[in-house]
Amino acid sequence: MKRLWICFVVLISGVIFISLNGCKASHASDGRPTVLRYAFMPQVEQLEGGNLRTELMRNYLQNQLHMPVEIVKLEGYASTIEAMRAEKIDMFSGSSLTYLIAAQKAGAEAIAARGFPDGTLGGYRSVIAVPKDSPIHSMQDLKAHAKDTVFAFAEPASTSGYLYPRVGLLDAGIDPEKDFKKVVFAGNHIATIMTVKSGKVGAAGFMLGYMTRLIEKHKLAPDDVRVIWTSDLIPNGPYAVRKGLPDQLKKDIQAALIAMPTKAPDAWANINSLFRTPASGTVLIPVNDATYDGLRKYASQVKDFNFAEK
Repeated sequence: MKRLWICFVVLISGVIFISLNGCKASHASDGRPTVLRYAFMPQVEQLEGGNLRTELMRNYLQNQLHMPVEIVKLEGYASTIEAMRAEKIDMFSGSSLTYLIAAQKAGAEAIAARGFPDGTLGGYRSVIAVPKDSPIHSMQDLKAHAKDTVFAFAEPASTSGYLYPRVGLLDAGIDPEKDFKKVVFAGNHIATIMTVKSGKVGAAGFMLGYMTRLIEKHKLAPDDVRVIWTSDLIPNGPYAVRKGLPDQLKKDIQAALIAMPTKAPDAWANINSLFRTPASGTVLIPVNDATYDGLRKYASQVKDFNFAEK
C-alpha cells in the first residue's frame, strides 16, 4: 500500500509541476491575491456536457467578493492537493478525504459544506459493484473469487472511491493487496464505473451518486452493473481555502458561500442539482477543520491505511 501511494504522489507531482509551473498567483501587499483561483474536477462536468455550474459559481463569487475569480481545471483530487500545496490555487471543493490530506499536506482550511438549515452536515454513499454478467452476487462471493479478480478503486484521495470501499473489503475479510489478483486505480469515478461496465475489472468501488447520474443521463443502463455493497453515510466534503489567504478574505468567501442559496437561488439550484439524494443537503453551512475529526479518526484506525504518507 505504501509503495502504491508513493508512486502515485511522485507521478502526480511531476504532472502538476509541468502543467502549473510558473503559474503561481501574484499578491497585493496585504497578502490578498489579485485573482482568486478556484479549482474544480472536470469529471463533474462530464456528466452535464458543459461548464455552466462552474461559470455560475465564478460569476457569483466575483460579484460577492468584488475581485476576479479564475477557474482552474484539474484532473483528480491528488492534483488539487498538490496545486494548493504549491500555492497555485486558493480554493477548492472536493471529498472529505481529499480535504483531510490537503489540510495536512497543503494547509487547506474547511469553510463551508452542503448540509441542512439546522446546521447538520449532509452526506453521500459509496458502493462496490460488479459487471452485470458476473458470478459475484455478494461480498462473500467476492471473497471467494478474489484471487481471480482485478479490483479498481477510483483514486487514492477519494473518500467514496477508495477509503470507504477499502473498509468494506476489510470488513468482509478481504485484504485488497494480498487477496485480489490485481488492484488498480481507474483515475476517477466515471472511469471506474465504465471500467466495471465493460468487464475490464471484476469489481470496483466508487460514489453511488455518479452511477445514479449516469443512469439519468442515459449513459448507463440500470442493469449494466450490479451493486453488492453500500457504505454508511459519508460526510460531505467541504469548500476549502488556502491557509495563507488573509483572514478577512477567508471570512468573506465563507459568508458568500453560505449566502448563495438565498442571494442567488437560481444559480444555487443549478449547482446543487448534481446532489439530489435527500441526505446530501439543501444549503451550505459553515464548517471548520474540527468538523472532520470523526472521519480523520476513522481513517487512522483503518488497517494498513495512511491518509497522508510522509
